[in-house]
Amino acid sequence: MPSFTARAEYDRLSHVRAHRPGLELWPGALDPETNLFDAPLPPAQAAREHERMTDALAAAGVEVHLLADDLAAAGELDALVDEYVDVPEGVDAAAATAAFSPRETLELVLSRAELSEANDRTSVELRQPISNTLFQSDTVVVGDEGPVLCEMGEPVRQDELPVVRRAWEGLGAEFGHEMHRPLEGGEFLPADEFALLGVSAEVDGEEEVIRTTYDAGREFLEAGAVGFEEVGLVRAPLSADRRHREEHGIGSRVLHLLGWCNLAAEGLAVTDPTLAEAATVDVFRKTSDGYEFDRSTSALAYLRDRGYDVVETGPTERWAANFLTVDDGVVVPMHRTDEDGNYDPGLNATIEGLKERGVEVLPDGEGIPEGVLTRGAGGINCMTVPLERR
Repeated sequence: MPSFTARAEYDRLSHVRAHRPGLELWPGALDPETNLFDAPLPPAQAAREHERMTDALAAAGVEVHLLADDLAAAGELDALVDEYVDVPEGVDAAAATAAFSPRETLELVLSRAELSEANDRTSVELRQPISNTLFQSDTVVVGDEGPVLCEMGEPVRQDELPVVRRAWEGLGAEFGHEMHRPLEGGEFLPADEFALLGVSAEVDGEEEVIRTTYDAGREFLEAGAVGFEEVGLVRAPLSADRRHREEHGIGSRVLHLLGWCNLAAEGLAVTDPTLAEAATVDVFRKTSDGYEFDRSTSALAYLRDRGYDVVETGPTERWAANFLTVDDGVVVPMHRTDEDGNYDPGLNATIEGLKERGVEVLPDGEGIPEGVLTRGAGGINCMTVPLERR
């Protein structure tokens, strides 16, 4: 049984959860913007690439838990079918799904399928499918004191929470806190003695919320959700990111903290120094009365004060920092490919920089291709959540 704790991002990742996407992706394939995707995300291609991703993690020695399998093991799938799937009177949905695999049953649930009959014909309607379940990192924060259930920053994502809750509780996990204000798990970066938590931007003196609010960060600290010596609330460097997007023609990297800042090893961070220098960190120290404000600095200065060296991300690499660290100095990233679909060192400056620092890049010194999966607006870190690091 996993411990449901993670003290440092570079500790060995022993258990991880992911969700193999399926039928619920179709709305995002046809109407990406409404579903928070960057571009159409073809479901079958996404599923194949996702399997390649989880295979790479398994080959790295990580025990991979698929959401559907965990729900099945917890005995929760039949209840979810009853709640999320509508069928005409006389149709036994439980009997129909008895022959389904857990993944097929969960596809039906997340698609919120409605079966209807008219004119001796049967139709199936997908009613506001829960299309972002692919991004498992966002719904739960896992720190040194155990899991925290998040509050999603976008209404379209709220319906992921009841499903995810059952999977965690079904494995025996207890949430140390349940957020009331918007905070998403892709903002959290633990580092043994300290942790960073991404929060809203501040532009011209006004708060600009992307996904996580500053007040949510304070709630997280006041609830005793973690026990680190220091926690830094990191303001999203939104203005710097906007300038970078205009200059280099790439999408935003500051949706979450892990989009632009990550740890590949103890003492080795990966970030864009321009963003990190522009990001204000309010540092809170743990006292006998909880966390108290200590000082403000920049993310870059804070990391360097903590003894971290920095590998700079390439200016046109959008997902370079969103790799998954599976052990101290061992990472699984997603790489950009050339016109023939092959790894090109010239397109992957961050991966090459990591290797120069002695970091092992899996698989094959390259990672896995970005493919279509990143069209959902996230990389491999966004698509996984640790059940245990040790």
